[in-house]
Amino acid sequence: MASPPRPPGAGIEAPPAVLAHATPEQQLTHALASFQAEVSPIAAADLAEVMHSARPAFRGGIGWSARLREQQGRSRLQVTVMHVAGAELYSESWADEASDLAETTGLMLAMLLGIPVSTQARAVEPCVDAEEQATGKSDVNPLPQICPDQRAEDPSPEGPVPLADSRDDGAPADADPALAPLTPEEVSEVHRRVLDLPQATRRELTTAFREHFQVPRNARSIGDRITQRQHSDFIALFLEEAQVQVQAEAPAEPGP
Repeated sequence: MASPPRPPGAGIEAPPAVLAHATPEQQLTHALASFQAEVSPIAAADLAEVMHSARPAFRGGIGWSARLREQQGRSRLQVTVMHVAGAELYSESWADEASDLAETTGLMLAMLLGIPVSTQARAVEPCVDAEEQATGKSDVNPLPQICPDQRAEDPSPEGPVPLADSRDDGAPADADPALAPLTPEEVSEVHRRVLDLPQATRRELTTAFREHFQVPRNARSIGDRITQRQHSDFIALFLEEAQVQVQAEAPAEPGP
């Protein structure tokens, strides 16, 4: 699979003089750290938005490539991030659906570069119909979140809103741990585990997640729905049960 063209002005520059005697791995680490210190969260990990956000990294000596190969009769996607000094790192995922390639590539590239996918930015946006929020991403890429915590008993916007008690750390005293937000690192780890699943298992997980959390039908992705502790716990439990089922269905080894 050929890499999409880099955006204009994304040429690779020479590394800083202070790193002239550093190892290639150290130069790559420095370039990524410098980029991650400045990069802003993006709304969705689609390839076009990731490429736009990554332009400073490209100017800082980082490039990337994507390659699709056959492994055991299945398609395997490898995304590689490399530095002009020669060091590189990569991530792999099954890619059985051709329509998922661009979306999966974008998510993997964002994870490798350390580009955070924002879920907080959408919390201040007004709730809109699900039809207006669907953007057509794959099952492993983020979609806008649809104000899931709105309740009928919530105070009216015209009425007074009581102040909630909070702990010393600023969190509400009566906050449900299941609703605690995930960190960007935790979200990336959940995405990685989902990407590593075989296509059939990934579809089963997607269906179960949609039914449990009542994801609208016209939302083609569950990626941006994975924002709270209850979401990661649900996926972890699903993966554990799937592993138990695989072990139970495995043929027993013949006795001595």
